[in-house]
Amino acid sequence: MKTILIVEDEVRIREGLARLISKINMGCNVVGTAENGYEGLQMISRLEPDIVITDIQMPKMDGLKMIEQAKALGAECVYVILSGYSEFEYARKGIQMGVKDYLLKPVTISMVKELLEKLTADESESEESQDKMYSQIVQGMLDAVDKNCGMSLSLESFAEKYHMTPEYISNLFAKEVGTSFSNYKKKVRIDRAKILLLTTDMKVYEVACAVGYPDQKYFSRVFKEYTGVSAKQFPLKYYLEGNEIKLRK
Repeated sequence: MKTILIVEDEVRIREGLARLISKINMGCNVVGTAENGYEGLQMISRLEPDIVITDIQMPKMDGLKMIEQAKALGAECVYVILSGYSEFEYARKGIQMGVKDYLLKPVTISMVKELLEKLTADESESEESQDKMYSQIVQGMLDAVDKNCGMSLSLESFAEKYHMTPEYISNLFAKEVGTSFSNYKKKVRIDRAKILLLTTDMKVYEVACAVGYPDQKYFSRVFKEYTGVSAKQFPLKYYLEGNEIKLRK
């Protein structure tokens, strides 16, 4: 449920708008009201609302100044200006500051409904775009591992490339793929090692280096844990037929 803060110095408008939002019942909840920008700024910091609907001209601190200071504090709200026709130039300035939309006084139920529908639709589109971007990032990680499994590939390097923290990109990868990055990388490397052992005359240490394990002993341990047999025994027990690895009889 989306939370809304209303900042308006006229009590009749402030309470009336809160009642309209409650009556429309579109998954939004008014969590607070403030009568000036100074009070509104304090409530934004304390309540962290999703949406702030604010008047422009108010005592102590006007709406635009409140928005400016809230943004400086890092508040991630959607801002909507509540204005009269005489204040339209202020409203336009607010939109240039990143304000999402505005409501013209006197506010009607249809205007509020239209605004909330628009904000909900904008959020859905934003989430869809974000999901698409995340999927592309994970696909880029998968492609990099598949094509360059012998190289040093770390979560830290991908996190730096995509401007995320290692923890965040790790969780993102696991959510999209269904396994951790390290487990996926291990699977790709061992699967590649199997093919090399069955199709080339490369020594075990050469295969280990080729798939990203410069330490042969470590590679041998990982390989046996993954396959159940040692790297030396693998070609004696299995063979490749087409793209399928089969057990020798």
